[in-house]
Amino acid sequence: MRIVLIFFIFPLFIFCQNELPYKVGEYSEYNISFNSLKVGSAQLEILEHTQIKNKGAFHIVGKGKTTFFFDLFFKVRDVYETYLDTSRVLPIKFLRDIYEGGYTKKQKYRFKHSEEKVFYEKKQQDIYKNTQDMLSALYFARTFNKDSLNQTTSFFIPIFMDEENYFLEIKYLYNENVSTKFGKINCMVFKPKMQEGRVFEDGEKMKIWISNDKNHQLVKVETKIWTGLIKAILVKHKNLKYPLSISK
Repeated sequence: MRIVLIFFIFPLFIFCQNELPYKVGEYSEYNISFNSLKVGSAQLEILEHTQIKNKGAFHIVGKGKTTFFFDLFFKVRDVYETYLDTSRVLPIKFLRDIYEGGYTKKQKYRFKHSEEKVFYEKKQQDIYKNTQDMLSALYFARTFNKDSLNQTTSFFIPIFMDEENYFLEIKYLYNENVSTKFGKINCMVFKPKMQEGRVFEDGEKMKIWISNDKNHQLVKVETKIWTGLIKAILVKHKNLKYPLSISK
């Protein structure tokens, strides 16, 4: 069960605005539960602003792990890194180093968007225009213009993952207040739909909650699988660019 993987893949939607809603130092932490039992945690952090081939880029790291108790059954230690071009909000380089129940995998992708290609392991492959990686997609998605959203249209984001191109379909559903340890956060609720045969076969059973403020912060992810409910919820944040809109 790739608990951490669902967390990083699914918070995606579209429509860019001019000013990025995040900054260096932003940190978010999430508890991951299965049927109300905490099984792991995940963190997202923008470590620094650096230069790659004369392009300004955010170095962003996402980590996920199971708790000590669940390490005994299915140990997870996942690390995802992306270098995000801050002018185009596109990935320049992506790194993945995962350990999931004895399964290990390391990946390194270099994107050349001007040629619509990605390079890895002395190979190259064609990609779609404006393709994102697993982690950069979340930060690209957070730049959307919420005024362009409506409840009748689906949107598609090209993703390159596991040496394959595919599209993720996103649909805006409604707004809802989410109870957190900080208070209630008004969120926009989205339904993603993955390709069949990928991580989940039925995207209809998954929902994501994004704060309805300038941060467009990921607050909650929830998906139903045949054995129960997997949920990720925001439990800690710091150095957000804007105050998180919270009501008691």
